[in-house]
Amino acid sequence: MKGKNLEDLLDKKVQIKTYTENEYIGKVTGYVPAEDNDPEVEEIGILNEKDNKNYSLFESEIKSLKILENSEK
Repeated sequence: MKGKNLEDLLDKKVQIKTYTENEYIGKVTGYVPAEDNDPEVEEIGILNEKDNKNYSLFESEIKSLKILENSEK
């Protein structure tokens, strides 16, 4: 999912669809820059509303991403 700055998604509610046809809706709770990962790919954490579980997704897994709302801090 090139072209999106994933770090800017922290604390935002998003809808993510993956290439494996999974869908996640929830708040982005974490971010790992590419240089801190092996392989060097950005990663975000999302708290999925459907099952109240945290998931980590690599940028390369994300097919589409839509910002639903900004969270209040």
